[in-house]
Amino acid sequence: MYDESFSFTPDFLTKNGQAWFPIMGEFHYSRYPQKFWRESLLKMKAGGVNIVSSYVIWIHHEEEKGVWDWSGQKDLRAFVQQIKECGLYMILRIGPWSHAEVRNGGFPDWLQHNYKVRTNDAAYLAEVRRFYEKIFEQVKGLQLKDGGPIIGVQIENEFGHCGGLTGEEGERHMKTLQAMAKEIGFDVPLWTATGWGGAVTAGMLPVMGGYVDAPWDQRPTEIEPSGNYVITYERNDHNI
Repeated sequence: MYDESFSFTPDFLTKNGQAWFPIMGEFHYSRYPQKFWRESLLKMKAGGVNIVSSYVIWIHHEEEKGVWDWSGQKDLRAFVQQIKECGLYMILRIGPWSHAEVRNGGFPDWLQHNYKVRTNDAAYLAEVRRFYEKIFEQVKGLQLKDGGPIIGVQIENEFGHCGGLTGEEGERHMKTLQAMAKEIGFDVPLWTATGWGGAVTAGMLPVMGGYVDAPWDQRPTEIEPSGNYVITYERNDHNI
């Protein structure tokens, strides 16, 4: 299954040189009991999803500086292997900032309080490199080129839309993160970045998304149905 090629045109993704219109669904492994991973992945597959995307949420793996935890439901390698066994593809979202409705966007408290996060500050970027290296150790040998399911990597999230730098400085930051990931060993056909709200994509594929619920909405009343699931002439959201 994984002896394939992926690319894109200005209009669509391609698989083995042919137009490809996949369905991608989000699954945060570190938030869900490991014993239910396979069942849930197969349900996603049965529902038409063929790409699984997931954040690597930094605080879940290094809550205390230098103390790493990749065990149990935080076992990223086991999760990626399970995706492969279920016959699905994966886009790995390595952050470092994930948002994901996690405190501080998933940054550990020690990082958030002691570094100039989401900037081009050298000390911050050194910590990000260390984080990326730890992620790569977990997924080494599981990228598409190695016969694994990882066909893409997403850099940051909502950078320039929800915090982070904008303009030329934002572009430089995103390109620095991507170059760093490539130096470490990430080698995939698809590189993505958040595509809405003026977020900085720095030449990477802009990713759009939709939600059936709005967990960020603070209204105590019933929330109206999401327009993201209405088939119209618009693409996903009138704000895009």
